[in-house]
Amino acid sequence: MFELSVALKYLSPRWRQLSVSMISIISILVIALVVWLIVVFFSVTHGLEKSWIQKLITLTAPIRITPTEAYYQSYYYQSDSISSASNYATKTIAEKLVSPVADPYDPEIDGEPPSQWPQPNKDADGSVVDIVKKTFNAIDGLPSSLGVSSSDFEVAVANVRIKLIREGADGQWNQSYLNQSAYLGSLDPNNQSLMQSLLPPSEADIANLSKGTSRNLLVNLQKTSEGKQVVILPTDPEIGEAILLPKTFRDAGTRLGDQGHISYYSPTLSAVQEQRLPVYVAGFYDPGIIPIGGKFIIVNKSITNLIRASHNQSEALSTNGINIRFDDLNNLEEVKNSLTKSFEQAGILPYWDIETYREFDFTRDLIQQLRSERNLWTLIATVIIIVACSNIISMLIILVNDKKHEIGILRSMGATSASIALIFGFCGVVMGMLGSLIGTLAAIVTLRNLQTLIDWIGSLQGHEVFNPVFYGNTLPNQISADAIAFVVLSTAIISLIAGIVPAVKASMLRPSSILRSE
Repeated sequence: MFELSVALKYLSPRWRQLSVSMISIISILVIALVVWLIVVFFSVTHGLEKSWIQKLITLTAPIRITPTEAYYQSYYYQSDSISSASNYATKTIAEKLVSPVADPYDPEIDGEPPSQWPQPNKDADGSVVDIVKKTFNAIDGLPSSLGVSSSDFEVAVANVRIKLIREGADGQWNQSYLNQSAYLGSLDPNNQSLMQSLLPPSEADIANLSKGTSRNLLVNLQKTSEGKQVVILPTDPEIGEAILLPKTFRDAGTRLGDQGHISYYSPTLSAVQEQRLPVYVAGFYDPGIIPIGGKFIIVNKSITNLIRASHNQSEALSTNGINIRFDDLNNLEEVKNSLTKSFEQAGILPYWDIETYREFDFTRDLIQQLRSERNLWTLIATVIIIVACSNIISMLIILVNDKKHEIGILRSMGATSASIALIFGFCGVVMGMLGSLIGTLAAIVTLRNLQTLIDWIGSLQGHEVFNPVFYGNTLPNQISADAIAFVVLSTAIISLIAGIVPAVKASMLRPSSILRSE
C-alpha cells in the first residue's frame, strides 16, 4: 500500500531529522513502558483472580443446588417423618437418592398425615414424584459437551477438640487442647480442586507421626478402575475417623496424627446429651481466602449424616444440596441456564435454588469486590494509555510541518486528501503497534523471571513483598491473552485517534500554498 510505505519512510530515523526521530523514539518507548506495566500487572492480577476463585470453589463447587422451603414443606420430604419404613426420620438427599421408594408411607401401619400437609405431587401413573431422582436424571441429561458432574453435599456444625501432646525443652511431655467450633463438610472424593489444595507434611508433622500413627492412615489419593484420582479419608477402629483440617489449625500447633474428638448435642427421651466421635488429624489443606475457610473441617459423609440427623434439617436450608462441577468456568452461565431450563421442563424448579459461586452468601461480596477492582484498574489503564499515546499528536504535528514540501509535491502528483490523511494516520498506528510489541516482549521476559525479581526486592526490604496467605508462595507468571488483546486493541485505536488531528491538518494543506511558500 502506497500510504503505508510513505508512512514507514517518514518514521525511519534520520540524522537530518534528528528532532523528529528523537520524539518518535521517545513516544514509542513511553507506549512500550505503559504496555509493559499493564500486561505484567493484568497478567498477575488475572492469575491471582483465577487462583482465588479456584480456592473459593474448593469447598463448594462452581454451581450449588440447594432445597427451597417448598422442598422441605412438600409431602415427598415430610412423609418419612411419619413412616415406620423410614424409622420416622426425614432423609437427606443422598438417602433419598438410594431409597427404593419415593413414598414410604403405609396407611395401614403409619398414622394419618397432618391435615395442613400439602397433597403429594404425583406422576401420570399416580405414583408420588421422586423429586431427588428426577433432579439427578435432569442433571445427567445435560449436553455432554458441558462436562457436568454432580454429587450431594452435607454441612453440619459441631465442636472439635484436638489433644496436643508435645515434648518441652526440658524433655518433659506436655499436654494441651485446641478447641474450635467448626463447620463440618462432607468429603467429595472426586473434588479435583481439593486434591490441588492438599498440603504436604511438614518436618514437625513427620516427627509427630513417628510417635505412633501409621502414615497409611493419612489422607491419600487413589485411582479408581476408570483411572480417576479420588481423595480417601481412612477410618481406624482404634483411633477413630480421619478428618482434614484447614492450614490455620497447623499454624495453631496441630500436627498430623494428633487425636481428639468431635462433640455435638443430640436430644434423647430425658434430656439433650453431648455425643462424642473420636477423630484424628489425617491431613491439612489450604482453604484460600474464603471467609469460613479457617473453620471448615472436611470429614466423611457418615459423620455429617449422623450429626445432621440429630436436629431438624429444614432449619438450615443450605446444609444439604448438590454440587455441580465442570472444568471450564467460562460455561458458568450456560450451565446454570441449562439446569434451570431442564428443571423447569421436569416440573421440579420450585423445589431447588440454583446458585453460581458469584451468588453464594459467603463469596458474593468478595467476588463483587474483585470485579469492581478489575473494572477500576481497566479504567485507569485506559487513561494511562491515552496519556502515553497523546505524545503521538505532538510528534505528528512536527512531522507534518517538516514534510510540508513533500505533501505539496504528492498533492501536485494527484494524491488525494484521504491519501495524505492515511499516511499520517498510519504513522500514529505504526508507532502505537511498535510500542505495544516492544512492551509485550518486555512483559514476557519480566513474567518469566518474576519470582526472581520479587525475591530480590524482598531481600532488599528485609521481608516478603506479598503475603503468602493472600497471594500464595509464588505469584502467577502466565501471560494473560486478555491483557495483550486489551493493550494491543486499545493502543491501536487510541493511536489512530491521536493521529486524526495531524492527519486532518496535513490533508487540508493546499499544494499551491505550500509550493509558493517554498
